[in-house]
Amino acid sequence: MISVIVAAYNCGQYIEKALQSIFSQTVSDKYYQVITVNDGSTDNTLDILNKHTGKIKLISQPNKGLAAACSRGIKEAKGDYIIRLDADDYFDRELLSATLKILEGEPDYHCVYTDRYEINALDNAKVRVSTGEGNIFDMLGCGILFRREVFDKIGLYRDLLFEEYDLMLRFFDNGFKGYYLPEPLYYYLKREAGMTSQPNYWEDGWKQLVAIWGTEKLKKYVDIQLKAKGTSRFTVDY
Repeated sequence: MISVIVAAYNCGQYIEKALQSIFSQTVSDKYYQVITVNDGSTDNTLDILNKHTGKIKLISQPNKGLAAACSRGIKEAKGDYIIRLDADDYFDRELLSATLKILEGEPDYHCVYTDRYEINALDNAKVRVSTGEGNIFDMLGCGILFRREVFDKIGLYRDLLFEEYDLMLRFFDNGFKGYYLPEPLYYYLKREAGMTSQPNYWEDGWKQLVAIWGTEKLKKYVDIQLKAKGTSRFTVDY
């Protein structure tokens, strides 16, 4: 069984679409459970979640941040496989089926990650983003199907700005293998009010990783193509 973890904070405008993208998966609902963690929302997020209590496991807690909410969901998970969905994003209806099929048929791999579409919240413009094999810093924390044993070994999310990158660093550092599926099966909403758009988010997040992992360890995993892309996300010197 797959445990789908949805951490939600003030996403009332988007979370219904996120949930429906799970409920409409081509895989039967007997193969997955949905765990939602309402992280102290002050809008109508909880009202919407309460409408689906027959289909989801609902946890409500005081605001503790994204990492803590995701970790809480994983602790409550019953599945042999675990995947995250951000409350303002959504799945392609084939995502669970396609990734589960791979892990069931490839015992040497411990997660499956895919390409994605990034949607501009202002004009709905859609751009396909290729993750590429092993490129941690092009991955999202969501839409990756993990074997549960991964979290049993490396632990849960740490309270960092780049909690997903830190998790993937621990994943590969412990010798786990990821399977890259080059199909766009995740939809990521880019919005101005999102956490990643906040001032100094990328710079501060990168500094946290350097402090924890050190420059030499990070250089092992940072694809040199990132700098060639001219991205503004990685501007902190080693």
